[in-house]
Amino acid sequence: MIRNCKKDESCKDKEGNCLSIGSDGLVVQCVGPWVEDKYYFLERYLNASREVRRKYAERGNAVFVDLFAGPGKCIIKDDKREIDGGASRALRRDEAQFNESFLFDISKANVIALEKRLSSIANCSIKQGDSNLSICELVKKLSGHRFKRYHFIFIDPFGPEALKFSTLIELTKLSRLDMLIHFPIMAIRRNLKMWVKKDNTILDEFLGTKEWRDKISSLSEDKICSALINVYKDALSTIGCVFIFDLKPVAIKNTKNAPLYDLILVSKNPLAQKIWNTVVNKDPDGQKHFNY
Repeated sequence: MIRNCKKDESCKDKEGNCLSIGSDGLVVQCVGPWVEDKYYFLERYLNASREVRRKYAERGNAVFVDLFAGPGKCIIKDDKREIDGGASRALRRDEAQFNESFLFDISKANVIALEKRLSSIANCSIKQGDSNLSICELVKKLSGHRFKRYHFIFIDPFGPEALKFSTLIELTKLSRLDMLIHFPIMAIRRNLKMWVKKDNTILDEFLGTKEWRDKISSLSEDKICSALINVYKDALSTIGCVFIFDLKPVAIKNTKNAPLYDLILVSKNPLAQKIWNTVVNKDPDGQKHFNY
């Protein structure tokens, strides 16, 4: 199949999907090659934490949640190669499988594609709509289970406008959870000058605080993103994520080595910190170490 990827991204629809359908006749999300680095760390953490998860999975109590699941498959830009999305990778595991899953996407086309691609996965609930608006209902459902359960939450929005901090507040009501969060550095940089001058902005809702303006007011541009991540960590610590300060975010960069976003593993359990910090010691080539 010939795909004509364009620098102005006119080859994508408004939902970020390729205008050409996938090899299975369903929509695919158009992405850059760096997305494979993100999935590398997702899978590496799920592999490294499998023994912890196993004690729950063996009793039917391991739960996976994806707040921005997409269509389930991606097409690498300027390439004909299709790859599985995050939910597909998490739910098709050989060891310590998740027993139940809840996937969300705002796009009807993506939900249709997910339902077909994951039709063989048992106990997989897929819902169309804004996950921020559905989170209270989901947390109530998950909290009502009579057994102790483990929850892994994959949070991979396109930009800060898609995720509200209030959603994370709801999720931390769950007693046992890990959250892998996409912190959208480049998207924030593009709009930061505008947000600094306004009140009640997208960034306020994303970070969970308005205090970020004071934190970055005297900083040079190269230090602003690190400061914003620390603001985020401070806000997360106020809602029960007390083991996040020694957790190392991992930078995902584009082909020009410019930072696109950081992956942040958030947990209430100190063991998650140890596992994650081991996971991010190696890059996708298995050789170099990331600098933090």
